[in-house]
Amino acid sequence: MTPRVPPLFPFPPGPLGTVPPLFGRLLAEDPVPEVRLADGARIRLAMRHEDVRTVLADDRFSRHRAALLPGRGFGRSQGSGIVDLDPPEHARLRGPVAAAFGAERAERFVPRIEEIAGDVLAGLPAGTGTVDLVTAYTAPFAGRVTCELLGLPGDRWRAVTSDVELLLLPRGAAEEDLAAARDRLGKALDELLAACRAAPGDSVAHALLATDPQDGAAPLTDEDRKLLLHGLIISGFVTIRDLLARHLFGVLSSPGLAARLAGDPALVPVAVWELLRFYPSTHDGLLRVATEDVVLSGSRIAAGEAVLPLVAAASRDPEAFPDPDVLDIARIADRAIAFGAGRHACPAADLAVAELTAGVARLLAAFPGIAPAVPPEEIEHSSELLPLAVRSLPVVLGPRH
Repeated sequence: MTPRVPPLFPFPPGPLGTVPPLFGRLLAEDPVPEVRLADGARIRLAMRHEDVRTVLADDRFSRHRAALLPGRGFGRSQGSGIVDLDPPEHARLRGPVAAAFGAERAERFVPRIEEIAGDVLAGLPAGTGTVDLVTAYTAPFAGRVTCELLGLPGDRWRAVTSDVELLLLPRGAAEEDLAAARDRLGKALDELLAACRAAPGDSVAHALLATDPQDGAAPLTDEDRKLLLHGLIISGFVTIRDLLARHLFGVLSSPGLAARLAGDPALVPVAVWELLRFYPSTHDGLLRVATEDVVLSGSRIAAGEAVLPLVAAASRDPEAFPDPDVLDIARIADRAIAFGAGRHACPAADLAVAELTAGVARLLAAFPGIAPAVPPEEIEHSSELLPLAVRSLPVVLGPRH
């Protein structure tokens, strides 16, 4: 008998950038399958909601060991590298970041988030012309919010984020250009820390200077702070820019949804959680390695095996979300794990939700008649950074309210 060859991963996406159709069958029949990667490596997938939460949060799964695996495209993160760490080093770096964020900071910053959204929208041309929401709205909104939150001047967002994106996606750029981008970004962060030391303030950079790790861990160095700020620029700009664009695509491509949300803004916060479930910020997650034998959905994961938690599959688990393939903004998606779980959960989740909520609500309030300029199937997607991100989103804004 010919040995069974595991399927190749990643799986092909569904239409219009939706999750792979294979998710449904595997969730029902084989929720912890073995798959093979392009480099020939074989790993296991965790797909059910409870299994994904376990892999993300259980101390028996190590991120650090997975990040050290050679040649695994899903092993190492993009950005600061903090998510590649295990305790105690992870706790040393994450603790000050978590202290700098939280519900209180999000609540204090919400009025400014809404002001920035309004400022960006004020510059958009009302009427029947075509506007790309990514370049004209989601990018400047996310860039300005991120810079102001961290303590950088809001008008520097384009220069700072351009350097970050170049370093994330070199696309064959010359080494001297990459070196120049690293130098500019390093200088900008050095100047930020110096300015925060010279004058009091309420920025995240100020908080990182004022907070040190607990439990006797080594204090943060400026290199630590710059590493963390670099990662926060990525997560604050790239993630919010692309998530907001993806959510607006979902709203505009669902018949009647934009008008419904424009007519009842109180629905937007609940809708954002459902959009996060339906269009998660990650499809593939980051590898973990089991440090001891673990059982997931009746399948044994041996110590040393690599496991990839699929957040997108967990978000389509019918045991957690009835009718999971339906975008239902009345659903209370409070079991969503869009921002992870356990020690690696996003510390800025409250702020991210506040940004997404303001980004959707303010756009629909300003332009309640907004409509897509092209059919959904003509929207181009890219998975270079976030999975199936919307590269551009042409719309007709209509009259300004």
